[in-house]
Amino acid sequence: LVVVNLYPFEKTVAKQDCSLEEAIENIDIGGPTMLRSAAKNYKYVAVVIDPKDYQELIKEMKESEGSISLETRFRLAKKVFYLTSRYDKAIAEYLEREKKMIFS
Repeated sequence: LVVVNLYPFEKTVAKQDCSLEEAIENIDIGGPTMLRSAAKNYKYVAVVIDPKDYQELIKEMKESEGSISLETRFRLAKKVFYLTSRYDKAIAEYLEREKKMIFS
């Protein structure tokens, strides 16, 4: 079981006074790497990126002597790829906006 909460990049850059340095400091590198690696191996590993999934996962594990079904592991893996791609997109869009401000 792999559980990772990413740095709050979007929340950080939404602040009016967020500097480029602060934004870059809040780009998570290791978290997405661990998440994607675990998601790729969903047949053997459950991976959780969203705290909203904790209770449902705990319930399933209690009901199945600690096991997590392949169906649940696949659903969680799909969510990882979706949310990490959104995370990367948010970073790319922020940096594109910053580029325009820095170089104009």
